[in-house]
Amino acid sequence: MRILVNGEQVSVDKSNLSEILDQLGYQPEDIVVARNLEFIPRAHWDDCIVNEQDSLDILAAMFGG
Repeated sequence: MRILVNGEQVSVDKSNLSEILDQLGYQPEDIVVARNLEFIPRAHWDDCIVNEQDSLDILAAMFGG
């Protein structure tokens, strides 16, 4: 299925948010995720279903000064 990740179209073969993040190589302890501009708490990632053409915004913490 095709979804938008940070504004770019990508193809994934999973529909569960946790599995999609794993497929895309993200480390869950370092990121926050919004689906269609709605923040998804980490505790709900296993239950969150991503649909065709949904948009994911994935933000990683930046350290340093």
